[in-house]
Amino acid sequence: MAEKVTIGNCELWHGDCREVLPQIAADACVTDPPYGIAYVHSGGGIGVGAKRNHSMPIHDDDKPFDPAPLLRFPIVLMFGADHYRDKLPSGGTLIAWDKHTGIGPNDSFADAEYAWTNLKVKRNVFRYLWKGVACEKAGEDGGRRYHPTTKPQGLMRWCLELMPSAKTIADPYMGSGSTGVAAVALGRAFVGVEIHRPYFDIACERIAAAQAQGLLFPALKAGAGETAVHGDMLLPANVRANRPVEAGGRNGSELSE
Repeated sequence: MAEKVTIGNCELWHGDCREVLPQIAADACVTDPPYGIAYVHSGGGIGVGAKRNHSMPIHDDDKPFDPAPLLRFPIVLMFGADHYRDKLPSGGTLIAWDKHTGIGPNDSFADAEYAWTNLKVKRNVFRYLWKGVACEKAGEDGGRRYHPTTKPQGLMRWCLELMPSAKTIADPYMGSGSTGVAAVALGRAFVGVEIHRPYFDIACERIAAAQAQGLLFPALKAGAGETAVHGDMLLPANVRANRPVEAGGRNGSELSE
């Protein structure tokens, strides 16, 4: 039986999302589902996050993913779309997260990840360095990596800003709660589901901390060119704008998770 924890305007469920989904009402579903590649993190890394314990397989990642149950939400954005594109409706937009940005290392990991959304969006490339010693990880959660496929806060906030009308965000494959933390940072309500108990507990802790931080440092409403203070970071309006990279360098105005 699923267990529900309420933290502020966030509902967090520990259980199987296939059982919980009928009870979830949300304006948008934003998620990084297990899409059948049986991914296991090598445990490597550099710096603060180097000592990781992410050798555990991701639940259900050894089975083909069927996105159909999630398509009932008015707005949908799902990562890993290149692995199940044939099961998605025609149309929509493919979004690319460029995590190499032209300066990352040439390692064995992919330089980009792809998401699909049923929204029509003009800007469908997000450049955010997530590879190598100069990447943005050190600036997020002190460089900690809670989950083998953790998404940056900068990326998740950018995704949520594509859907300003969505007041409640659902993530049926919540993992360690990155989507929820981003939702809290933007003042949205959140409903998350996670089947793996250790990740669920981490998500509860992170979202509770984000809620507490928001109470101490309420985000200012920032317009173009303004800056909103949130916690101990300065977040330029629309998460550093993510302007195109100029030849020979990367945009110095990007920020992260």
